[in-house]
Amino acid sequence: MRKLRELPLLTQFGLMIVLLLIISAAALWRISGQLSETTFTESDQAELVRATETAEEWAERLENGMADRDAVQQWVNPELNPGQVFMMLLDPQKQVIAFSDNGVAYFGRERVQRLVRRLEREGQFSLTERDTGTWALVVGKKTRAGYYILAGKPTREYRNSLTNYRNRLVVWMIPSLLLFSGLLLVLSQVSAGPLRKLKRAAQAVEHGEPVHLDTDMPGEAGAVALAFNQMSKQVSATITALERESDSRRQLLEALDEGIIALDPDGELMERNSAANKLLGEGTAAWNEVMDALRQALKLRQPGRRRIRVGEDTLEAAITLLPADSGKNGVMAVIRDITEAERLERTRFEYVANISHELRTPLANMRGLSEGLRDGLVTDEQERMRYYGIIVDEVRRLSRLVNDLLELSGLQSNPAAFEMERVQPTEVMFELFDLNKQMFSDNHQALLLDVPKEDLPEIITNEDRLSEVLTIFLDNARKYTPAGGQITLGAQVVTTDGLETGIRFYVRDNGIGIDEEAQRHIFDRFHQADKSHASKGSGLGLSIAREILLKMNVEIALKSEPGKGSEFSFILPVP
Repeated sequence: MRKLRELPLLTQFGLMIVLLLIISAAALWRISGQLSETTFTESDQAELVRATETAEEWAERLENGMADRDAVQQWVNPELNPGQVFMMLLDPQKQVIAFSDNGVAYFGRERVQRLVRRLEREGQFSLTERDTGTWALVVGKKTRAGYYILAGKPTREYRNSLTNYRNRLVVWMIPSLLLFSGLLLVLSQVSAGPLRKLKRAAQAVEHGEPVHLDTDMPGEAGAVALAFNQMSKQVSATITALERESDSRRQLLEALDEGIIALDPDGELMERNSAANKLLGEGTAAWNEVMDALRQALKLRQPGRRRIRVGEDTLEAAITLLPADSGKNGVMAVIRDITEAERLERTRFEYVANISHELRTPLANMRGLSEGLRDGLVTDEQERMRYYGIIVDEVRRLSRLVNDLLELSGLQSNPAAFEMERVQPTEVMFELFDLNKQMFSDNHQALLLDVPKEDLPEIITNEDRLSEVLTIFLDNARKYTPAGGQITLGAQVVTTDGLETGIRFYVRDNGIGIDEEAQRHIFDRFHQADKSHASKGSGLGLSIAREILLKMNVEIALKSEPGKGSEFSFILPVP
């Protein structure tokens, strides 16, 4: 049915006419048979009824002894029978009294018995029977005296006339149908040509291809082609603009660091970018959690936010409803990695807390001692001098803390690199060793120097900053190495494929060491391995060292094991 609708209108109309012609021929075929049968029944059945009435009279005569069987046989079987009526008469004992010779073909033994049984049931009948390829109308009647009368007449002439009529009908219909079908095919091809062109053009436009039709088509097809060409230009321009907009949107989405996932009003995935795949993965628990949150927001039509854990990272999905389409909203999630933001927030909180603690402790000490001195509570001169000494130490501690904070702030806020110069590492190492060995000795610790006998290759760096970083490492080792411990200040050449590529500087101790948890935060501000803050350090030294080396594009390496000591090292390249 769908293919029929796709045919040209003229073709559909022609096929309907052909179908009507076929239906009309079939109706004429059937009606002709019914009319022939009706004509035969009405005309010849009356003749057979008259014959059976006469046969009934002969049966009464035979019953009353007014006639014998020979007379009945002579009447039943005349030599000439123009009406072609044949007959058989049976007595009440179902024995044949008389029959016509032309009825032998119709009155076989089995048929006669069947017809007699029917007469016993019904008393009389009228039917059309077929035997040996010939049709005949047969009537039967049972008389009051119990005689059985069977009469019939063949329908050969009527059947022949019906066959001739139907043959003429077929001879007339077949050429008519062939002629009309051929004419219809030609007209259909002629009329369908422009339509096929329009159909192909419409399919091309559907795929976004530019189309231009010939406007010289006959009839109204030319005007349609002209209008189609104008429509094609507009559609092509619209598709090009939409494709450009879609490409721009896709490029914009792919350029975002945030993941984007959008669902249509039916809850099906409509859009996502590579950042979403990178942050969530596909088919993971995090992906399923975001999809469930989106579908829930779509169902309730409520935006919201959800935090999602992916390993050690934290993601935040901001869910918003899209503009309604046909009364239904889509939904979109913007997914951000807030791990670093959370870490910075914690760092800021800890930073403020640590600064408050580092400032409050010496200030509290200074306040208590000063108030005691002011109120005259300390009368002993020696004790008073001790109080002054403590106050001076706390002032120095505050001064160091402020200086470290200012230096760290300057390193982080100043984008300019340090002024670089050629430096002889061996000289720097010996100078640091000479400056610090007495302090370590006073602390009952051994400071060793590990450098090659030959001078190390020159490097390009900032000598002051290099010394500052190594001093921070030495100070850190001194604080966390117990008395009797050993600290090594060293430098060695790094080679790659036989070439000198860098100088590795390190400070190694055999102190208390650093566990894995503390190593992750060792370079954070105010972090101290001694949680009680009993040491005199500010907790900013390693942070300053890291910032200095970051300015030099150098990374710090840390090796440490609790109870066995630590080693801080870095490599400066050889020019």
